[in-house]
Amino acid sequence: MLKINIENLGNISKGEIDINNFTIFTGENNTGKTYATYAIYSLLDKDFQYNLSEIRPIVDNLYRDGIYELDLKSFFDKNYKKMKEEVEKEFSKSLPFVFSANENEFASSEIKFTLDENHIKEQLVKLPYRSSVNIGKKEKAVFEVIKDAEDTIIKLILLDNTIPKNLISDNLRSVLSRFIFNSLFSNSFLLPAERTGLNLFYKELSSERTAMFHHFGKTEIDKLALIKDLIVSRYPQPIADYIDFLNNIDILKKTSSDFKDLALEVQKEILKGKYKVEKDGIYFLPYKKDSNKGNFNQKISLHLSSSTVKTFFSLVFYLEHLAKINETLIIDEPELNLHPSNQRKMAKVLSMISNRGIRVIVSTHSDYFLREINNLIMLKENFASKSQLMQKYNYTEDMLISSKNISAYLFEKNLINKMNINESEGIFAKTFDDAINDLNASSDEIYYQKSADLTNEATSY
Repeated sequence: MLKINIENLGNISKGEIDINNFTIFTGENNTGKTYATYAIYSLLDKDFQYNLSEIRPIVDNLYRDGIYELDLKSFFDKNYKKMKEEVEKEFSKSLPFVFSANENEFASSEIKFTLDENHIKEQLVKLPYRSSVNIGKKEKAVFEVIKDAEDTIIKLILLDNTIPKNLISDNLRSVLSRFIFNSLFSNSFLLPAERTGLNLFYKELSSERTAMFHHFGKTEIDKLALIKDLIVSRYPQPIADYIDFLNNIDILKKTSSDFKDLALEVQKEILKGKYKVEKDGIYFLPYKKDSNKGNFNQKISLHLSSSTVKTFFSLVFYLEHLAKINETLIIDEPELNLHPSNQRKMAKVLSMISNRGIRVIVSTHSDYFLREINNLIMLKENFASKSQLMQKYNYTEDMLISSKNISAYLFEKNLINKMNINESEGIFAKTFDDAINDLNASSDEIYYQKSADLTNEATSY
């Protein structure tokens, strides 16, 4: 399991999070949930850069002899602690970039992580690997890396010693990261709370386009300033990545995912229609049987569709074209724009995604969402009436989730506290219970006091 420690990040003074198959954040507004999700998303990014001075002598020997055999287990034992500290230090320094903010806002922020070292060592032995660096029009191989399964030795072969050392060093760093930090880094896809608006205006919000229009509107163009604006995003990294994803959907739609059936599930059970990406934009095609037949529109532009249709586009597209096992899906407010019944359906879909091998992290304010998750946890245990209840309320086995595979955290009073979970009741969400009890108490008192007062007034005349 991956454990992440956070200190002095936005409103979060201190907190520890175990990233499980399904991880839930909840709490009142402005308690740091978005800070945590943005930081975790960026930490899990496979393209995260950091220094690794330990590989310099390896590369030097490789350039001298043309071949080098590296024992991964020995390398891990000697360098893991230092490498981990280097990753933590470099990532904490990158937080201003992640949030597109001033450096002094994150001067005291620290992000650290803990991995299962025994699991890493097991994977170092098990995993086979083969890759090469190819350059030029003819794709000439200049560097090869080979590792057999059930072996700790990784063979490095340099086929052209005129290649710049930094190219080989960067590639070797990536290879070593793949083995040593395999359980940390993963492709991540984040659906921000702002997705409804971003899905509509992604072309106008492109950071490159915004920068160019800003500079071209000036009498004289400062080329250096333009280049800087093109390189440095005006948005936090997760938002910029999401906008880039939307601006590439024409290309991405050509790929296919093994999770297409779940995309169909969302479209069938929640949206009652499907999406179509065309050159001039995104369209929604409602199912005729669920539409007003007297005014049926076969193709609706996204900006004319319901808020639910606008919100769900990116999740459906991800499941249909991009989703892969061992990735991480992060959703800020999965209940956004959903009727309570659809919030429950959303909980079921996300549990199915988690059970299929994609880590799911959500930040939610929905009692309906959490209560449905609790149903899925309670039904995971076997008991006499289980089948009867599942059939009555339309549950299937692939929706159910073990309490061992789910973690939940309450953000409050500048801390991140782990919430209790058990198989009998699920997640103990006192934050929602208190709000609901307070609402019920106030509603009852207003109703009965008003009724009594009106009765007294009527009898006094």
